[in-house]
Amino acid sequence: FESPVRTPAAIQGARLAGAGLKPNMLLITKVEDSYMSLAEDDIIPKAHKVSYIKRLKSKIAALPVDAKGVPLTDDSEGEGGDDTMGSRGSYTAATVGVAAALKATDMVVGGQCTNVFCATRPPGHHAGRELRPMKAISNGFCLLNAAACAAIFATTPQSEGGLGLKRVCVIDFDVHHGNGTQDILCSTYDPRYLYVSLHAGGAHINGFDDEDSEEEEFRKRLGGSTTEGIYPGRCGDSSPHDGVLNIPLGKKVTASDVGTALISQVSPRVEEFSPDLIILSAGFDAHKNDPLGMGGLSALDFGNVTEVACQMAFRSCSGRILSVLEGGYGVPCCRPRDDIFLPGNPDDQLLELGDDLPDGMDDPVPLTFRQKLSKCHAEGFLHCVKEHVTAFAKCSNRK
Repeated sequence: FESPVRTPAAIQGARLAGAGLKPNMLLITKVEDSYMSLAEDDIIPKAHKVSYIKRLKSKIAALPVDAKGVPLTDDSEGEGGDDTMGSRGSYTAATVGVAAALKATDMVVGGQCTNVFCATRPPGHHAGRELRPMKAISNGFCLLNAAACAAIFATTPQSEGGLGLKRVCVIDFDVHHGNGTQDILCSTYDPRYLYVSLHAGGAHINGFDDEDSEEEEFRKRLGGSTTEGIYPGRCGDSSPHDGVLNIPLGKKVTASDVGTALISQVSPRVEEFSPDLIILSAGFDAHKNDPLGMGGLSALDFGNVTEVACQMAFRSCSGRILSVLEGGYGVPCCRPRDDIFLPGNPDDQLLELGDDLPDGMDDPVPLTFRQKLSKCHAEGFLHCVKEHVTAFAKCSNRK
């Protein structure tokens, strides 16, 4: 599900919110070499151990040029890599994601804009200092942690090439706990950072009942087995110190639970922390039609979550907020397949992404998942991004 078409779908969602069409909503599609160098040489080594970076680079460099879908984060015994696949371009793609987050941080802190949404992939909040942080069984699609890198860049002293902020808050509303972000920023208490996560899980959650279904097999790849609980495990069930606020919301995340948590727990803690910048790890896999089936939120609910976060930013840091795309897999099939027969007109069941879908980008969705994703035509990942960006735009126009 963490497929390349997520990027054009996210861009299309941003366009539907007005990005690139309205004068005050820029759509930026490139990152300068200076931010790539900053990411590669300075910031990524502060977030991830050198041993992890070398391991990842070596693994990718050894791949054949035309290799696709190869496990990148398996251990020495070949275990734990099935959910984090890639190709020769994967490390570069992840680095571009970090560089985009650094540019966004620079723009927001520098006053060029109030907020930015980074439509990048692969996601990053499960990538920690080392492979499989906090005893997770895999890396959960993630290679480099863009949100954590942005926080590090923001708080690095200006004399060392950073932005010199004192405090940054990361709010993670992906359906999974961001174990990698917590590992990088808050493995021990650091007064510069507050990490907040609202996610599926809890001390008494032990996985799913139907272990024979195809969906359950996919969930197991994300750690959702009966012995491990919901991925990434128990690390998000409690808050180890004042720099972390973990809010597990049970087996299925609902809008009412998220809203209650935001108002009663998150807002007071963020206001007390008084950050200079808020970074959102924006995962949309708690949507009601997401194939993971772990959430009940609508696209409008994600817009409301974004507005509440913006309100926190206005109270604490003059509205300065940015978001980095994490999960969210409700993207219907974008390409026809020539190896299956579908009744009727197959083109009627394809998601139309126009020029945002590159000519050479494939979308080989298995038939069973293709059918499961069909309901996302009515509302899915693209619509969540639209509401998220719409909320940002509304907050940017706040007087």
